[in-house]
Amino acid sequence: MTVLSAAAGESLLAHGIHYALVVGGLVGLCALLLPQACGRSVAPARPRDELERRIEILRANVAEGSLLTGSPTAALTHLSLPHQPYADAGAARDTGTRLTLPLAVVSTLAAAGVHAAVGPAHFAEGTLVGLFFAGCALVQLAWAGLAMSRPSTRLLVAGLVVNLSVLVLWSMTRTVGLPGVLAAPEAVGPWDAASAVWELTAALACVVLLSEDRRVRPRAWSEWHPAAQTWLVASLGVLVLLSVSGVAT
Repeated sequence: MTVLSAAAGESLLAHGIHYALVVGGLVGLCALLLPQACGRSVAPARPRDELERRIEILRANVAEGSLLTGSPTAALTHLSLPHQPYADAGAARDTGTRLTLPLAVVSTLAAAGVHAAVGPAHFAEGTLVGLFFAGCALVQLAWAGLAMSRPSTRLLVAGLVVNLSVLVLWSMTRTVGLPGVLAAPEAVGPWDAASAVWELTAALACVVLLSEDRRVRPRAWSEWHPAAQTWLVASLGVLVLLSVSGVAT
C-alpha cells in the first residue's frame, strides 16, 4: 500500500508539473503574441540613422499637411542619394525582426511544449530524468519570453547554446546512449524527432541573427512575415496532432 501511495504521489506530481508548464506556456504565448488583446502595443523604434530620422520628419510633415518647406527637387534629390545602402540595411533588419526572430521564438516554444508533454512519461523512469525535461521546458519558455520582449546578443548566444546542447544530448541518446544513464541507444519517435527539428531551426535562426551583427527589435505577431505566421500555425498543429494521436512519447 505504501509503494502504491508513493507511486500515485509521484504520478500526481509529474502530471501537476506537466499541466502547470502547458497552462503557463499557453498564457505566456497569448501574452507575447497577442499584445493588442492585452491593451498594449509595440513601441515604435527610434530612428537608427540619418535617413530614418528624415523619413520620420517627412511622415510627421505629411500628417500635419506641411510636407515641403523648401525646394521639392532639392529635398528629393538629397534624400535619394543615400537611399540604396540604407534600403538594403533596412530590408535586412526587417527580415530579422519579421521572420528570423519569430522563427527562433516559435521553434523554441514548440520544443518546450514537447518537453512538457513527455515529462510525465519520463518521471516514471526516474525523478531526475523527469526534472530534467521539466527544466528544459522552463528554460526554453523563459528564453522565448525574453526574446520576444528584449532580444540581445547575449540572449541569442544563450538560445543557440541551449538548443544545440539539448539537440546534441538527444543525438547521443539515439546513437550511442549515455554512459551510466542509458546503456543502449533509444529509437527515434515522433515527439523527439519533431523537437529536434524545432531546436535545429531555433539554433540556425540564432546563428543568422548573430551573423547580421545588428540590434533586432521584437514585432507584434500581426507584423510577422507570412512565413513566420505559417510556421506558428504549423507548429501548433503538429503539437495538437501528436497530443491527440496517442503516439508513444
